[in-house]
Formats: sequence, structure tokens, C-alpha cells
Amino acid sequence: MTSLKPQTLTALILDDHALIRDILRSHLRAMGFREIFVASTVHEAEKIIRNSRPDIVFVDWVLPVESGYSMLQKFRADKSFDDVAFVMVTAQDNVSAMTEAMQAGATSYVVKPIIGADFIGIVEVTLEWLAQQRQKATAVKG
Repeated sequence: MTSLKPQTLTALILDDHALIRDILRSHLRAMGFREIFVASTVHEAEKIIRNSRPDIVFVDWVLPVESGYSMLQKFRADKSFDDVAFVMVTAQDNVSAMTEAMQAGATSYVVKPIIGADFIGIVEVTLEWLAQQRQKATAVKG
């Protein structure tokens, strides 16, 4: 289990469906997250990421205007966001889509419909990833 506590972390949920945002927010609150941002477009999400720098970003793959996948690619191209976890959230449950997301830099992958126990497990793995990223950063500075 990780030393990171959800109460000390921030999350952003990017999804164009209010119901999905509400479900994810409910699961995160139940896990102890206190600061949760929401966005329905890539434009809104990018502002939040740049201004508030959440620890974990839950990204819907398919969005109107610009996809969450393209946003993921943009932020992964910027090394200053290497310590931010990006979790793809999508109805695409095939191996090729999962592989594509991970190759683009997704930290993890959640398939809709979202099931509480599965989601909690994915968030716990993501917290482990964040802890490792922070340990690497500390080792480089030290």
C-alpha cells in the first residue's frame, strides 16, 4: 500500500457526461479525495491542469471538439507533466485501444461502465505510480 493519502491529493475529472463525472467524483470522495475538479471539455481541463496541477487526471477518450486522447498526447510531450497521472476513461474495452492509450502515456485505463471495486483498484495502482514518481524526483534532487 502506498504512503500517499487521497486526502492530500487533487484530482481532475474530464468527461462530457455529467453522470460519469458524478459517479467518478462519488467514488473519489468515498476514497478520501477532498479536492476534485471537473471539466467537460479539453479546453476547460487544460486550464485546470496548467493552473492547479492536479495529481491525477481522469480523461474521457472521446469528447466533442477535441479528444481526451489528443490532450493526453500533448501533456505527455511536455516533460514538466511527467509526475501527473493520466487515467483514460472510455467505453473502448479492446486490447488495442488499451495498448494505444498506454503507449501514448496513460498511467492506467478505466472501462465504462465504471464498477466501484475495479475503479478503486485502478486508483490504488495509480497512487503507487505517483509515489514512485515522487521517489524518483526526490532521488534526482538528492
